[in-house]
Amino acid sequence: MRKDYSIRLLCTVLGASTSGYYAYLKRPKSQVSVEDYKLLTKIKRAYTLHKGTYGAKRIAKYLSSKGTLVNHKKVARIMREANLKATVRRPKTTKESKGKAAGHVYENLLNRDFQASHPNQKWVTDMTEVLVENQKYYISALVDLFNRELLALQVSSNPNQELIKATIETAQKRRKLKSLEGIVIHSDQGSVYRSYEHYKLAKKLKFTPSMSRKANCWDNAVIESFFSQLKTEFPCLFKVNSHSFQQDLKRFTQYYNERRIQQKLGFVSPKDYYLSYQKIV
Repeated sequence: MRKDYSIRLLCTVLGASTSGYYAYLKRPKSQVSVEDYKLLTKIKRAYTLHKGTYGAKRIAKYLSSKGTLVNHKKVARIMREANLKATVRRPKTTKESKGKAAGHVYENLLNRDFQASHPNQKWVTDMTEVLVENQKYYISALVDLFNRELLALQVSSNPNQELIKATIETAQKRRKLKSLEGIVIHSDQGSVYRSYEHYKLAKKLKFTPSMSRKANCWDNAVIESFFSQLKTEFPCLFKVNSHSFQQDLKRFTQYYNERRIQQKLGFVSPKDYYLSYQKIV
């Protein structure tokens, strides 16, 4: 810039005196700036050595291990002045994006009351993932709290709304219900259950959604317990392989409902408990 404009003009524009400018040029560098320059050299060396992946804290630790004791805040300042930025992992979500993605969060109507006086009063549902021969499957289950019957057990390679929809519609078909009006279906706060599609499904089928508190598995303990039983007992009953996995899940559902006795039901199967109820009413 000095080639195009005179020093006097530049100083006038910047509001500085020419004498002050020349005095600045003659002034020796302070000891602090010299130290910073030496430290910047070491910082750049560490930064380059680790391909820009080290931030201020790790560079400070690295330099300390090499005999140069320095506070990470000072390293951060020097890196900022030298425009050195570490390659960092970007957060998947922000507070703003989480707020926008919150969707429909429903009241916890179940409130850990896992007893039901009659069928089709309280249903609980959830989804889990399993790995079978390096292939990931997502399993969605739905249980009636009245007799702990497994009304639906659906599997898919994608944890999407279609899987949840298929689970609820399978349960509805199993119980031969024209509508799900009056039924509370409790889940966790997973994104598929908070979605607008799930909201529309609830309106269409007329069920009442209920949700656990955030990150509280005990609010949906029955379905969590079922998944634990599934993962423990399934390998004991069937040979786990991707070829027959889905078909064996259907066989497990039949076994669970018709033959497996449960202490909560007085040591009878869900099917027998349901049949006893029908005889009474």
